[in-house]
Amino acid sequence: MKAAKAVRSALALTAVLLLAGCGVRPTGVLDGGGSAGGLTKGLRLYFVSQAGRLEAVSRPNVPVSGDGDFSGVIKYLVAGPTEAERASGLTTLLEEGSYEATAKGDTVTVRAPVPELSASRPGDRNVLGQLVCSFARARAVSGGDGDGDGAKRTDDIRVTVRPWDGRSGTYVCSDFLK
Repeated sequence: MKAAKAVRSALALTAVLLLAGCGVRPTGVLDGGGSAGGLTKGLRLYFVSQAGRLEAVSRPNVPVSGDGDFSGVIKYLVAGPTEAERASGLTTLLEEGSYEATAKGDTVTVRAPVPELSASRPGDRNVLGQLVCSFARARAVSGGDGDGDGAKRTDDIRVTVRPWDGRSGTYVCSDFLK
């Protein structure tokens, strides 16, 4: 009998607590505003992490030229990550040399001063990824594609990399971020 009374009391207390709620009054639907969209400003470079993956770092104060001048991209990629980025495990696999990059519309062509590059070799894959993603990003944010509609998505830009051996490959950034 005492057990039944204890169970009824517990159920009654639970019902009271459920009905009381937590004291928060209901509100109407709130508009949180529009979703974030578009590209961030400035240059973004891709370096290689200790885990062997590409990671993007921002260079918001570095202007990106709309006329297809990629000398800044090359300079910053070869110079590598900042001291703080190196301390967090990032590195560049690009060595100094005479890189050349040209753009026309939504395509960029990069001549790399290496004998050969193969997307199937892990080390080469990260070199290619650094080049493709960094140049695609620079072209996408430059708005310099000649059609007057401004910035594009990075994967709208196709990058052809030509090493010395003459065998080239054409890629988009997402090919290297998998």
